[in-house]
Amino acid sequence: MKKEKSTRRKEQGEATKKKIYDNALRLFVEHGVDNVTIDDIVTAVGIARGTFYVHFESKDALISALLSSRAVIVDADYEAFLKTLPEDMSSCDVLVALVGKICDVIKDDIGYETIKTIYKVQLTSAPAAQDASGYDRAVYRLLADVLEKGVAQGEFRALLPVEELSNHLVLALRGLTYEWCMRYPNFNFEEQALEHFKLLLDGIKAKGKD
Repeated sequence: MKKEKSTRRKEQGEATKKKIYDNALRLFVEHGVDNVTIDDIVTAVGIARGTFYVHFESKDALISALLSSRAVIVDADYEAFLKTLPEDMSSCDVLVALVGKICDVIKDDIGYETIKTIYKVQLTSAPAAQDASGYDRAVYRLLADVLEKGVAQGEFRALLPVEELSNHLVLALRGLTYEWCMRYPNFNFEEQALEHFKLLLDGIKAKGKD
């Protein structure tokens, strides 16, 4: 009986946390991060202010958890996508396919307004956004793993350590996403990203590898 109650409380707690996440993100997108207070969030969720503090010690803590949670979800999606690709697919083609998938998720699942909000948070709330803006996200490790495999198989030249090469790809992705935000809707995000990455990867391909 005690175990059942404990499980039920845990499930209720997770459900409340999800409601806080969902409503906070909606409010941030609609009104701007700086214009949304904890009172606004608890009112939207329909909980007491004290309940908010059970889950988060501050608004910044919520922002950090929100970004990290979103990153974990989409990164798991990218990992699952890679597992659907043929095992004999070249590392270059795998990277291009992954970039295409990332573009689709950003455009269609996350969306322009949410990406704008995330960028604003990362620029104005650096400590809160540190986890999501670092280089140790799962999707970035996936890029490094594919690059490492390509180097090991002689498909790519190791012009730099794999970790540094991977960081350059991350920089390219972030730059392309920012450009999309700056020029939206007059910027074909996926088309430009694929073209850009093909050029980058051509630069590290081993001779004779097409």
